[in-house]
Amino acid sequence: MTDRARLTDVLALAARPSEREYAIHDTALQGFMLRVQPNGARSWVFRFRRDGTPRRVTIGKPEAVKASEARTAALVFLAREKGNDALPPVPASGPTLAKFAAKYVERRSPSWKPSTVDATVSYLNSAILPALGHLRIGSIVRADIARFFHEYGRRKPGGANRSHDILRNLFDCAISWGHRPEAAGNPCKGIVRYRRPPRGRLLGADDLARLGSALREREHDNPVCVAAVRLILLTGCRPGEIRRLRWREVKPDRLTLTDAKTGPRHVLLGEAARELLDSLAGTASGEWVFPRDGGNEPLNRNSLWKFWKKIRETAGIVADARLHDLRHAHASHAVMNGESLHVAGRLLGHRRASTTNRYVHLDDATLSHAAERVALAIQRKLCDTDCSKFWDPKN
Repeated sequence: MTDRARLTDVLALAARPSEREYAIHDTALQGFMLRVQPNGARSWVFRFRRDGTPRRVTIGKPEAVKASEARTAALVFLAREKGNDALPPVPASGPTLAKFAAKYVERRSPSWKPSTVDATVSYLNSAILPALGHLRIGSIVRADIARFFHEYGRRKPGGANRSHDILRNLFDCAISWGHRPEAAGNPCKGIVRYRRPPRGRLLGADDLARLGSALREREHDNPVCVAAVRLILLTGCRPGEIRRLRWREVKPDRLTLTDAKTGPRHVLLGEAARELLDSLAGTASGEWVFPRDGGNEPLNRNSLWKFWKKIRETAGIVADARLHDLRHAHASHAVMNGESLHVAGRLLGHRRASTTNRYVHLDDATLSHAAERVALAIQRKLCDTDCSKFWDPKN
């Protein structure tokens, strides 16, 4: 079914679905139409040609974008395709960012972890909405986002980067849900994030030896924290995952974490980790592997952090070494002992190799040996005969 009419809000909202998808073409602008699907979904669509190839862009839904606004958006998009930026920008459309943000959190939060919900709401209320909340979701442009991003970034570059992540996903949803014309695009694209100095300290072989000695000295004073620090280092788990570890998640050869940062995952256990957990199981009396005083709650975050600060000082480890650096140490020593970056990432539960790459720190001895091996291999390739006639690596 194909029809032609001057598209209006009344006509769009009155359009009823048919057994097959159909379109009502606008008589005022060629290529502009209302698309009606069998399930009742309606959307403004603009069809055009790019280098002779038919293209289609969805502008929005009639419930969120008026016919006049959608037509203007189609004109602006057509002008940009032809390299003409003289037309006025898309008029204000859709709900305000503040109103849409409430809907965004409501719809997305069921699939988020509680910590993600708290962080997103905090950034929205403290930084994003005070600056951009009054603007219409359909009319926000890159300049608006860039202005907010750089003003906020002068004070808190890390916060600006996190806000950028939230806004980028929020605008993707706004486009997908029909509250922002697809032709307007995501205004967060093209904004360069602040480069942050890499975090993390390498705990080398000497550091680990001193740490082991310091832990043995405190084993009788604070056995729970000593065991927790050891298990973080032996498994590469996040400190929070170990603090909240339950005995029902401990299996003979692995940990079956149900509340990890990236969702449920399995952590395979080496012999040392299994022996440690077996020794703790003999005195276990509750659901928590590392219980707080009283045994009814998991080990307190502050308690473990204070213990780490003291043990770090006793072991002579640099003052800015974090508890999380024990996880970095697990990955670093995996790679330095011959494991691939891919394997190290799987051990840590990373989804992307780029994340693991930030975790791995190599000591000078490892890099020196690698440089020696590479140089020797290249030198041998350069020599057509016995290299010893031309070069003695001992000299």
